[in-house]
Amino acid sequence: MTGRGPLLGDVLRLADDPYLKEWGAAVLDSEPVAEIGDVSGAVYDLVSASLGSRPRIHPDAYVSPLANVHDDVVIGPGTRVHEYSTVRGRTVISGNVHIGYGCEVSRSVIGQGSVLSHRATIGCAVIGQDAYFATGLIIGVCVLSNPDMLHPTKPVAFALPDGGRMSTGQPKWGAIVGDGVRAGVRVTLGPGAIVGAGSVLHATVNVPTAWIPPGSTLHPAGSGFQITPAPVQGGPACSTSPTASI
Repeated sequence: MTGRGPLLGDVLRLADDPYLKEWGAAVLDSEPVAEIGDVSGAVYDLVSASLGSRPRIHPDAYVSPLANVHDDVVIGPGTRVHEYSTVRGRTVISGNVHIGYGCEVSRSVIGQGSVLSHRATIGCAVIGQDAYFATGLIIGVCVLSNPDMLHPTKPVAFALPDGGRMSTGQPKWGAIVGDGVRAGVRVTLGPGAIVGAGSVLHATVNVPTAWIPPGSTLHPAGSGFQITPAPVQGGPACSTSPTASI
């Protein structure tokens, strides 16, 4: 954390992903999240410049003939994109990623070895390595107070560890999800959510604009969630119920 807010590397280190590192995206780890703004777009620009004239879809990747993958997408080796899924909008998919049936991924980065099960909707998000998302995951991208939801103009603010918020300057901005996060069926992440590495989000949890520390466990509670932080070394875990809203 700096006076300019948290660095991207405080939440998710792109340098730990061998493909994103090779493609030149790791330089963003030392940049404040708020100053990057469009994080996935910045990754895409760096990766595109690094690849040059090389194929954007690696020859070892599998894309179903029934999937819809746009030209402005990078897909790494061993990745599989299954039937009726759409990947578009300056998106970077690392190696050995599984994108199941009927998913939509736009303006996002997905790290090595991560799995989207079926019917996941990922927008304007950055997801780390070895994450797992069960059926029906949704990441929201804009705030509901926009006067015209089809053409949002109000910048999204992301959550800070102290409960505050910091503007991204972007009218569409989803979430940053750390390495190894596990999410059950029908989990929803609001715009500006930050989920720390190794956290577990149980089925139907709704996470609004909140900062979730690494190693947390979230259970549904009313319209929100109850959080059990990772145990402090030498002490018991405790539970709290944040009330942040989108």
